[in-house]
Amino acid sequence: MEEINATQAARHFSDLLNRVAYQGASFELTRGGCRIARLVPAGPLKRVEVSELNSIFAGIPSLEDDAESFERDIADTQDALVPDGDPWDD
Repeated sequence: MEEINATQAARHFSDLLNRVAYQGASFELTRGGCRIARLVPAGPLKRVEVSELNSIFAGIPSLEDDAESFERDIADTQDALVPDGDPWDD
């Protein structure tokens, strides 16, 4: 996988897209020497039949307990907050 910095990628974006699309090339984008993204060929889309949706949704965990717990945490945090004093009231 070829490494390219973000500035070079921006300047040559069209060329990079062509290389990815037609040659299957892959690029690792960096900024300040740190990896930030990858530009790779898109894989084939997985098609989902409508008849499969119920089984897919049945496999997703319920968020009810987590949502209620999160709501309580937010309320507790709001109750514990003490507003900052006005710095101009000295």
